Amino acid sequence: MKCVYVRGIGFWTTGYPNLTAWMEKRPEPEAKKPEASLLQGPLSRRATPLTRMSVEVMQQAVEMGKADAASTPSVWATAHGEHSTAIGLLGMMLKGEGKLSPTKFHNSVHNTPSGYASIAAKNRSPSTTLTGGAELVASAFCEAGAMVSALNRDVVLVLADEPLMVPFDSPDSARPLATSFLLSPDPNRALGTISNLQKRPDQAPHSQDETFGRLHVSAALFLVEAIVRRQSGIIPLQHQTSFNPEGWSLQLEAPPT
Repeated sequence: MKCVYVRGIGFWTTGYPNLTAWMEKRPEPEAKKPEASLLQGPLSRRATPLTRMSVEVMQQAVEMGKADAASTPSVWATAHGEHSTAIGLLGMMLKGEGKLSPTKFHNSVHNTPSGYASIAAKNRSPSTTLTGGAELVASAFCEAGAMVSALNRDVVLVLADEPLMVPFDSPDSARPLATSFLLSPDPNRALGTISNLQKRPDQAPHSQDETFGRLHVSAALFLVEAIVRRQSGIIPLQHQTSFNPEGWSLQLEAPPT
């Protein structure tokens, strides 16, 4: 992975509508639904919670980095995707006449958030949606970094997931999470420089924030917080487990003070 520059960050979770609120540990109890102002009319009414928070953080990163939502290529990463919508559709198939809602059906595909964002912004630039397990965050940075190098353009990377629901998992108190990065080939106004993506032994922490349960995308918070705190070094991109003693990491260089 060549050097790329982070020029914007987005963040949303229940009770913390932006990065400042999260870093200052200043909850906003009324923040229960992402604003996602890019979505208007039918798009706003039909958007799922996962789509809304994904579009919201995309907007935040693009605006912070002074990019254009109508032309910026994108990479979207989600392990679970629109699984809550899919569960609803399965329930509809089992009950009554088994007819499916057209709106729920088109909201159930894995790239629903990128589709809504591209329609709302009239963006015809390249867009990729990834899935994966513990290596999801690293895979997303690999894809986004390659896109920056290939296109020599800004690329917005969005990572978002919700806790799994019954019957895939038991209900818990974990929060949904969406975060994003505007990556650029241009060092001007960079919040940090990232490079050297690779798997290293004993680099990933042994635990993760219980706030987000087992969400793989929460591993991106190590990089978010290091950038905000201007901490250079090797930053993990996944959570370490007894089954996975090695973890993907990248090198972060903070800008000079």
